[in-house]
Amino acid sequence: MLHEVKNVIQEDVGFRRTFIGDYFDLFIWYESQGGKLKGFELCYDKTAYERSIIWRVNQGYLHSKVDSGEGMPGRAKQTPVLLADGVFENESIAGKFKLNSTEIDSKIAEMVYGKLIEYTI
Repeated sequence: MLHEVKNVIQEDVGFRRTFIGDYFDLFIWYESQGGKLKGFELCYDKTAYERSIIWRVNQGYLHSKVDSGEGMPGRAKQTPVLLADGVFENESIAGKFKLNSTEIDSKIAEMVYGKLIEYTI
């Protein structure tokens, strides 16, 4: 189940809200606190094969796998990076998101769900 992280450190580029759970992490970006929505990133399947779907107002969608930076024997953990990934199964992920977002702000949950359903290749 997703829940909001309070007192997120804010950067100079806008305002951010963060929600975390066992399967999903969700980051929402705004122009400013109380300002217009800029976009979101939904990370999913965090414990198996983590991927990310990003949606931005002026850029659309980006689907990626998350390279955690781990798994290089004899080397320190590297910074995680996003790499191109295959098909985004939007209906399946949207359904799981709907089940996991019942405890967060309903406007945010509905917006993200709607954008997941809207996704086309």
